[in-house]
Amino acid sequence: MRIILISLISLWAVISSAQESAPDFPYMHWDMEQEQLSDLRGEVIYVSFWASWCQPCLRNFKKYEEVRKQLAAEGVVLLNVNIDEDEALWRQTTEAQSIYGTNVMSTDFEQLQDDYQIYNVPLYEIINKRGEKVYLGAEGNRDIVGRFKQWLSE
Repeated sequence: MRIILISLISLWAVISSAQESAPDFPYMHWDMEQEQLSDLRGEVIYVSFWASWCQPCLRNFKKYEEVRKQLAAEGVVLLNVNIDEDEALWRQTTEAQSIYGTNVMSTDFEQLQDDYQIYNVPLYEIINKRGEKVYLGAEGNRDIVGRFKQWLSE
């Protein structure tokens, strides 16, 4: 019985420490250049999925602009992925709001929605240097910049 318990604890430790790979997705830059998430492998990425019609999205960009600038100064890629179907609306909103970070537009929203289960925006994902999703956890919410620095040093 003791061996079974130790085996279960060991298995749980392996499962709980395993990271989920971030699904790759294509997007378009402001200059129409096509790229995909995997092109940023080796970087810590803070992904913000947003839409032009989403007032909470736009408020959060402004509310957390200083923290976002701090993260970028540390080396975090701020990837703001717009999910609008209307490219002109994306461009107009991005310019009008002066959204800080790398502003891109999804080029395959249906696949992106399935892969990231985007049912509401804003939605945020953190991707480590190995291309895995990572999470702040309760302690990370107290020192967001510190937690990102930890991921940057891995």
